[in-house]
Amino acid sequence: MFAIDIAAYAVMSNHYHLVVYVDETESKAWSDEEVCQRWLQLYHNHPLVNRLQAGHCSCKAEADKARDIINEWRARLADLSWFMRNLNEYMARKANKEDACKGRFWEGRFKSQALLDEKSVLACMAYVDLNPIRAKMATSVNSAQYTSIFERIHDKASDNEDKNQLPFAVKPLLGFIGDEHKQSPKGIAFSLLDYLTLVEETGKIMREDKRGYINQQAFPLLQQLGFSSDDWLQLA
Repeated sequence: MFAIDIAAYAVMSNHYHLVVYVDETESKAWSDEEVCQRWLQLYHNHPLVNRLQAGHCSCKAEADKARDIINEWRARLADLSWFMRNLNEYMARKANKEDACKGRFWEGRFKSQALLDEKSVLACMAYVDLNPIRAKMATSVNSAQYTSIFERIHDKASDNEDKNQLPFAVKPLLGFIGDEHKQSPKGIAFSLLDYLTLVEETGKIMREDKRGYINQQAFPLLQQLGFSSDDWLQLA
């Protein structure tokens, strides 16, 4: 619904991490009708917008006011704070329903950091994808469930299998576009295969301030998955 793409995520026991791409260009290209379709999946319609859609506006001023409301919705659908508010409220409602209680699910407001170049994006994505390993919740990236790298690996590895058997619903994550980024409108300017290698090698580094790491003696990721490099490149 939002003009926001997910590049990486990790869901931990009491918090989660996201790396997102806010695509304001996409939201500006939406028609008023598309803005309304997206907004109304989250909220009730405004009476003035309802009248505009039905062609019942009584004057130009009323129609202009309705369009101002639609433009406000357009801006909110490309706003990180609005996105996080909706996401956290959705999770809080589900958790409160399960636990038969009320109140906020997360302790405080989210914190964000702008990533201004490709190196920063890759470093932050790797940090996020390695969270379960650093916390000793998993020993390898292909077993670290509830992360974007787990989803990318198992989504690609099952291209020739029934995706209904996967332990998650496949979602449209922001793609890796490698050397094609000059012709592509958006994406991560790196190849997926290189990113997997980057994360795996980074995960093998032991850190004094973190409990977990990937075993240095572990087989390479592609070997664990039963793929040759050529097989994987064909899939990826």
